[in-house]
Amino acid sequence: MTPENFLNTDSVSDSSYLFNKNIFLTYQYRKMKLLTILLCVCSLSLASCKKDTPKILEEPVPEGTVLKSGSFMTGTKSTSGMVKVVQGANGTKKLVFENLSTGNGPDVRVWLSPNNNANPYQEVGDLKAISGNFSYDLNNNINYTVNNRVLIWCEDVRALFGYAILQ
Repeated sequence: MTPENFLNTDSVSDSSYLFNKNIFLTYQYRKMKLLTILLCVCSLSLASCKKDTPKILEEPVPEGTVLKSGSFMTGTKSTSGMVKVVQGANGTKKLVFENLSTGNGPDVRVWLSPNNNANPYQEVGDLKAISGNFSYDLNNNINYTVNNRVLIWCEDVRALFGYAILQ
């Protein structure tokens, strides 16, 4: 007998109908319970794949000519520190973070954008740490003059943790 036939009342007595209805409801309950368990396991395994950003990083601050700089301001997380575009003697450019302090979260990125909405944006990379001094190489495709806002952006929740305006 299929679950659809459980509720067929044409040839059954009232007590048989109630018995079949209870079996049908138990069957549906077990399907829903199994589906709920599977959804919980899947969402836990996906959430565990995302890592928080490392806490502290202290890299040597690159030497060179400061082309642009700005101070970080708070977005959705308390954020402070300085960011600079530094050109080395060999002509390479770096985006240098000094005394950065910001909140933690999964999938936090560094983007350059002409606005705080991150539309459009150029990705610099994953945020290396939520505190400290570190830098990123800027390739020639990164336009820090047009995209003069350095965004600390949590892609997972689409939130602006903090930003600095390069001047």
